[in-house]
Amino acid sequence: MPALRLLRSAYLTGAAIIGAACILGFAATQLFGVQALVVVSGSMEPAIPVGSLLLTREVPAAEASVGDVVTTERPQGGGLVTHRLVASEQDGALWSMTLRGDANRADDPWPYRVDSVGVALAWVPWFGRMAWVFRTPLGIAGIALVVSSFVLAWFLPPGDPPRLGRRRAS
Repeated sequence: MPALRLLRSAYLTGAAIIGAACILGFAATQLFGVQALVVVSGSMEPAIPVGSLLLTREVPAAEASVGDVVTTERPQGGGLVTHRLVASEQDGALWSMTLRGDANRADDPWPYRVDSVGVALAWVPWFGRMAWVFRTPLGIAGIALVVSSFVLAWFLPPGDPPRLGRRRAS
């Protein structure tokens, strides 16, 4: 069946493309210090929608410019915040930064005292949602099922399927 061979070939080509993209993504994070984050709140909308995959690179605070979208720790370990840099001034060995989300009417209520920040390089809408799903037990099971089907497609012979239940007339 030529259609089955074509389907198998397309399936394996898709798997190879996905695999190459994963390898390139991993290599970029290791070589260039890029970190992938998932946007979970709407404070930066409409520029960065909820569910986006945000790619950041850690830089010294002195290198961040007003207008950059930066990621840093909230005070008292309240998790990460990604907002636009409104003002920055050196305060001894650290920098005092004022941030504001694009959707917020006011600056964040406290300055962030940092020596480095993650500067946003790019963001991809919806990819963060997919990354989030892949971290759940159901997502992991789905990945295992897809990988298993790729392995099965690889090892199945590309010839015609066996014909069962038919006898040749003599």
